[in-house]
Amino acid sequence: MPEDKRFMSIDEHLKIIQEKYNHLAGRLHQSETLKDAVSIEKTGEVVRAARKSQGLTRKALCQLSGVSYSTLNKVETGSVSIRLDIMMKIVKTLGLNLWIG
Repeated sequence: MPEDKRFMSIDEHLKIIQEKYNHLAGRLHQSETLKDAVSIEKTGEVVRAARKSQGLTRKALCQLSGVSYSTLNKVETGSVSIRLDIMMKIVKTLGLNLWIG
């Protein structure tokens, strides 16, 4: 690619524009995907809301996910830091996505 942009061909300009478009389209897709994301501090609230919206009791979610009642209670009330494998069991059972980044 020529260093002086004044002497670039139309195809070279179009290639640069396409690359910029693809980058921006990717960022837009990412922001749309993450529009419902919440901070880690609100994870318990999300779990509780999802469980209730699906008509599940804590006991039922525990049985389905294999997580103990006391752990689920702590997650929902935000009173514990939880291991990722346990959180994955809960969110998978509820059909939620977990984004880390």
